[in-house]
Amino acid sequence: MSNQNSKIIYTKTDEAPMLATHSLLPIINAFAAHAGVKIETKDISLAARVLSAFPTYLNENQRVNDALAELGELVKKPEANIIKLPNISASVPQLVATIKELQAKGFNIPSYPAEAKT
Repeated sequence: MSNQNSKIIYTKTDEAPMLATHSLLPIINAFAAHAGVKIETKDISLAARVLSAFPTYLNENQRVNDALAELGELVKKPEANIIKLPNISASVPQLVATIKELQAKGFNIPSYPAEAKT
């Protein structure tokens, strides 16, 4: 990897790992700056993942890229440098709460069904 294109992708999470994610990033930025390495962040929080699943429901300025899918493609390339801290799997109550919170903030996404239908 050449120094001209040196970049590290750093994932941002939510819930319990959020404190670790946000407290470690300034330290990584400080070290990377001295080495001339750019740090780019990708949001893989539950809210971002929910929003990325419903682009057709959202206004253009509300749409969010599917960062997790982008990272999945990026790891197949030899130049990939990713720092992904652990994030938790969301429970159904957390998912429902996240959707309700996003809806309250003006995001027109569908509610989580009380009972799944096939």
